Amino acid sequence: MLSPSLLLVPLLFATAPHPVELVFGGDVIPHGEVKEVARLHARTGTVPPEGGVAPSLNNEGWDHIFGPIADVLRTADVGVLNLETPVTDNKKAVTRELLFNAPSAMARALAASGVKVVSTGNNHARDQLPAGLVETLRHLDAAGIRHTGTGATKDAAWEPVFVEARGMKVGFLSFTRWLNGFSNPKEGAAPHVAFVPYPVHRFHRGLTTEEAVEKVREVAGTCDALVVLVHWGTEYSDTPHPDDRKLGREMLEAGALAVVGHHPHVLQPLEGYSTADGRRGLIAYSLGNLVANQDRFYSHSEKGKGKAGDKRDSMLLRVTLLRPAPGGKVMLGDVAVLPVWIENNAVGRRRKEARNIQPVLIDREVEAVTERLEALAAREGALDKEGKVEKGQLERRLAGSQLRRERILRMLPAGFLVASSELRQRTAVGPVGPVPAPESGAAAQAAP
Repeated sequence: MLSPSLLLVPLLFATAPHPVELVFGGDVIPHGEVKEVARLHARTGTVPPEGGVAPSLNNEGWDHIFGPIADVLRTADVGVLNLETPVTDNKKAVTRELLFNAPSAMARALAASGVKVVSTGNNHARDQLPAGLVETLRHLDAAGIRHTGTGATKDAAWEPVFVEARGMKVGFLSFTRWLNGFSNPKEGAAPHVAFVPYPVHRFHRGLTTEEAVEKVREVAGTCDALVVLVHWGTEYSDTPHPDDRKLGREMLEAGALAVVGHHPHVLQPLEGYSTADGRRGLIAYSLGNLVANQDRFYSHSEKGKGKAGDKRDSMLLRVTLLRPAPGGKVMLGDVAVLPVWIENNAVGRRRKEARNIQPVLIDREVEAVTERLEALAAREGALDKEGKVEKGQLERRLAGSQLRRERILRMLPAGFLVASSELRQRTAVGPVGPVPAPESGAAAQAAP
């Protein structure tokens, strides 16, 4: 039974001890232009006295890529993204269209930005062959990032990860429904991707949907809350695949609290769901891209509907977990989103201006542009030529941001919230002292 409003719990639960906040983001894709932006923004220190290589001061520029959203990820208890690439320092790694790789510096930047868990179960997991799959896991381990969805063996690929957060054991399980036409090897001891193929690839080695649901049931029984991260759906479609709707609900019935999807590279709707036993559940069918170079030539037009920029629309999804009573079951609290737009100045940038690609929080962008327009309006006398040009640019930027925000929020049914741009101030859980309650999670009701 669909019930978005059931995701909003009574206010009294907001003061329950030790609420846990999870923040989810979409696909991180290191297109060549993204790598170039990181290179252009790389900063190095001085060469050590003993000689050698000057150290990087910002993870070879990758800190810049994730900078605008890092504070949101850091203030969450657990930040979770989909890593749509192998990570390898192999200088001979093959890179071409639809064949990805990223340096280990990107993994370190993700960790520095507050990411604690990544999904590696996706259709690009094998882009650098089985050796690259295994190397990816080594770099993630070295960076302190937990991962699920691939492994050095079949059993390891299906292993969930568990994170202890504020007295809760939160589990994450990842799998993909696409593998770019590949199949897992026959040998269970070889590197695998957690794979639940669609019927078109039913003869490729993976689990059936029934087996995947049983796996969810098994894992859900070992933790306080389980989130399933699924790579599914039809690319560039804003409508969930019918098979995925069915599977998502079955996984909630099996014990998952939330299902978070990736792969379409555009946003798909959020859905509230009430299980047969009365639990609140959530399905986010696709969070879109978070870092990518798609739709780079899009430019806002007052006459356009904006569809040409949909691959740059994104969101950060905030999910609060609550335990209403000591020793009781964990349940979903507030579910809210922060609209995100992938800034990309491939067109319209000034002469000699460096390329830039970053995910930015739209509400912060709107606030900053509005403040600047108000400052221009407060100037005494008429604006000079330079001021008029700036005013025109800001007005177009504001209109574009507002349109993108509107298109993002159309994915929210009634009852979902738009998160406040202000971050909650929290103290670490320690042996003494209370843990502050989170902010309400919303400044306004979503208005698609």
